[in-house]
Amino acid sequence: MTIHLVQDSALSRTRWTLKDTVWMLGIYGATVGAGTLFLPVEIGTRGPLVLFMLLVLAFPLSMVPHVLICRVFMRDHTTADKSLPMFSTFFGARGQQAIRAYFCLAHFPVTLVYAISLVNALDNLFTVHFHFAQVNRALLTFIVLTCLFLVLSKGREKVVNILSALALPFALTIVAIAAIQIPGWHLTNITDALKATNNAPAGETIKNLWLTLPLITFAFCSTPMISPLAAHYREKGNGGEEKSVRVVRLAYGLIFFSIIFFVLSCVLSTPQETFVSAKAQNLNVLSVMDGNSGSGIVFFVAPLIAVLGMTKSFLGISLPVAETFTDLTASLTGADKTKSQLIAFVPMFAVSFAVVYVNPDVINLIETVCGPLIAIFLFLIPAYLIYTRDELHNLRGMATITVILGGLLTVSALIYSMF
Repeated sequence: MTIHLVQDSALSRTRWTLKDTVWMLGIYGATVGAGTLFLPVEIGTRGPLVLFMLLVLAFPLSMVPHVLICRVFMRDHTTADKSLPMFSTFFGARGQQAIRAYFCLAHFPVTLVYAISLVNALDNLFTVHFHFAQVNRALLTFIVLTCLFLVLSKGREKVVNILSALALPFALTIVAIAAIQIPGWHLTNITDALKATNNAPAGETIKNLWLTLPLITFAFCSTPMISPLAAHYREKGNGGEEKSVRVVRLAYGLIFFSIIFFVLSCVLSTPQETFVSAKAQNLNVLSVMDGNSGSGIVFFVAPLIAVLGMTKSFLGISLPVAETFTDLTASLTGADKTKSQLIAFVPMFAVSFAVVYVNPDVINLIETVCGPLIAIFLFLIPAYLIYTRDELHNLRGMATITVILGGLLTVSALIYSMF
């Protein structure tokens, strides 16, 4: 009898289930969104050397730190209050609150980026593609944010299910749009840009490469989803650390393939002037596709896919931010979960509305705020814990050193931008 129980337990850890697929697609859904859709714009305006850097650095700067932070979260055993794993075991009670506050500080701007991008994509879709009269931005912002926060209020399980449902069609459509553009690929888009780069000062080229690191970090980041994923796989019978790491690795294989193929196809098929125009209008690449290189249907479908991408990414990142902010509110006020959620949602909604209405430069926000703040949480805090906590000593090695170097380079871009 005991042997059978052990065998059943081992099978539950190794057998792939529908729930594993849901979590894998949830990570994909939270990752591939605004950052992905702005990458071609940034690469198209800064030059192909950024594309080459993306090919070399994207995988080690995405999968390695996410696997590492997943392992750290899986070993964070403070779950008495049912809150998401957030380095609590390693920092103690006071440190736990500080880390939670920093998590919200680092990732809430990401939700603002997605919300800005979503409203801009909708506005562009209505006015340019459907030729509707322009909707008042304040009204459009209020309606969009109200719908998003209503979905968030339904809880973790429903949001993850929605993310998973949206992720697969989005992934297939992104790959399909990239494939449709293949007949319109022009190698001269890269060779001409390379010639321009050769004429540019070396210092300017290095600066462009350096300042793009935060955008790459942002585009491939799913840190907020790793925390609820770890909470799920820590539960008995769900597979534990090795299953969670397997899910993360498979998700990032899919993420890397789809993002690289999509970015490469956009750069090869779209003239630089289009990217410059998109950047000036604070729009993502799908919102400015004209479909001339493939099928005219791209002109109408691509903006709809952009809206879908922004929506799922907003939900994926906002979910753990809202949960953590709610937990912080409950610990400070002593209110029950429903009241704490309301108290947390009101300032989140108000700040989101104000920032989305003002419509700041999204790429600048990513490079100077989101990317570096995320890098501290994703790269540097786990690496610090691994080298200062005995229970994590077996995670030390080249992977951790790679994470430290990636984090320092990304954070240094924020320091540079201040001067």
